This record gives sequence, structure tokens and C-alpha cells, in this order.
Amino acid sequence: MIILIFIGYALLAVYEFVPLYKQKKWVDFWVNAALYVFSFTIAALLSLNIPVPSPAVPISRAVTSLFGK
Repeated sequence: MIILIFIGYALLAVYEFVPLYKQKKWVDFWVNAALYVFSFTIAALLSLNIPVPSPAVPISRAVTSLFGK
């Protein structure tokens, strides 16, 4: 399963990063790269059956602290 993730993300990288690099859109390139690395890490952990903590509790606490109950 991890091999399919590597192949999928490699194809996605070519499709996404090459045009941004050629057009010299550096901000878009680096934001896309950061999100790419984050999502690849999560996908790899999930495919290896490593439990990933849910972000639901911190998000609900942040929303509650901003807007109240």
C-alpha cells in the first residue's frame, strides 16, 4: 500500500510542482510543498496503520474559546 502512495504522490508532484517552478511562482510553490509534505506524512502513517490523533478536540476548543458556547 505504501508503494501506491509513493507512486501517487510522485505523479501529483510532477503535475503540480513543475508548472509552478517553470512559472516562478515561488510563494505558491512553497505553500504547495508544505501542504504536500504534511498530507504525504499523514497518508503514509495511515497506510502503515499508525494511529494519528484526531484534530477534532483542539479545533472545538479553539472555536469555543473564540466564540463561546
